[in-house]
Amino acid sequence: MKKGLLLVVALVIVGAIVFFLTGNPLGHLVKMAIEEFGPKMTQAEVSVGAVSISASDGEGSIAGLKLGNPKGFKTDYALRADKIALSLEPSSLTKDVVLIRKIALDGPHIIYEKNSNGVTNFDAIQRNVEQYLGTSGSKDSREKSGDTKKMIIESFSVRNAKVSYSGLVDVDLNLPDIELRDIGKKTGGVDTANLAKVIISELNAQILKAVAKSVTDSVGAAADKAKDAFKGLLGK
Repeated sequence: MKKGLLLVVALVIVGAIVFFLTGNPLGHLVKMAIEEFGPKMTQAEVSVGAVSISASDGEGSIAGLKLGNPKGFKTDYALRADKIALSLEPSSLTKDVVLIRKIALDGPHIIYEKNSNGVTNFDAIQRNVEQYLGTSGSKDSREKSGDTKKMIIESFSVRNAKVSYSGLVDVDLNLPDIELRDIGKKTGGVDTANLAKVIISELNAQILKAVAKSVTDSVGAAADKAKDAFKGLLGK
C-alpha cells in the first residue's frame, strides 16, 4: 500500500515537472497578469491570445495582443499586435528584479483617434496609467494589487508599425522604428505600471510626430495643387 502510494506521489511529481517544462505554466501566468492588470492601468480592454515562454532558456512570444480604447472613443482598438517576441533571463524569475532581454513588436497596427473634445486615445490611456500610478503608488497598495515585482528591460522595440489616424483628416502612415534600451536599469528596476507609462509615453510622442508631419505634408501638397490650379486658370 505504501509502495503504491509512493509510486502515485512519484508520478505526480514527474507529471508536474513535465508540465512545467512542456505545459508552459509561466506563459499562462504572464497571460493572466496582462489581462488582470492591463485593464486596471489603462481603463481599457486588454486581451491576449496566448503566451509561450520556455522555462529553460527564457525565449518566448505573445500572440494576439489587443489594447482597446477607454470610454469615449469609437474605433475598435488602440493597438493590435499579432506577435511579440520575448526573451528573459530565467534565473532572474526568483529574484526581486526580473531581467528581460528583449520585447520586440514587429508590424503592429495602431489606431490613433481624436475624439470630439480634441483628446486622443493615447492621451487618455497615458493619463489613466498616470492616475493608476498616483492611486497605487504606495508600497502597501502595490502589495495588495500584486504589483511588487520589478523589471529591467534591456531592449524594447517597435518596428514596421502601421498607424491609422482617425480625426479631422483620416490618414494611414508608417511609424518610424522605436527602440528603448535599459529601461529601469538606473533605478534598479521598474514595476509594471511604470513600464507601461514609459512605453505609452514614447508611443504617444512618436505617433503624434508622425501624424503631425503627415497632416502638414498633406496640407502642403493640397496647397501646392491649389496654387498650380489657380495659375492654370490665369494662364500662367
